[in-house]
Amino acid sequence: MKLPRIKQKVKIICTDGSFVTGFVHVAEGLRVLDFFNDQQQIFIAITDATFQNLHEVHSFKLVNDMYRKKEIIFLNRLSIKWVEEL
Repeated sequence: MKLPRIKQKVKIICTDGSFVTGFVHVAEGLRVLDFFNDQQQIFIAITDATFQNLHEVHSFKLVNDMYRKKEIIFLNRLSIKWVEEL
């Protein structure tokens, strides 16, 4: 049985200096901190994601864009430096 999910807006700073703003879908009753600390998930789904400050990213096709929006991305948790709930 799947638990209901709550859409929570977050801003993430990645280890390469880029920013990602979007929504994570956290199980009802779970804190966002607990969601990000779940070691079973290597990748985190972020919906309505907006990338900013991408001048240092060389592995994405987004290098030429300062702002880019994607419907969904999967971010490797090891690339996360900092998370803020918005």
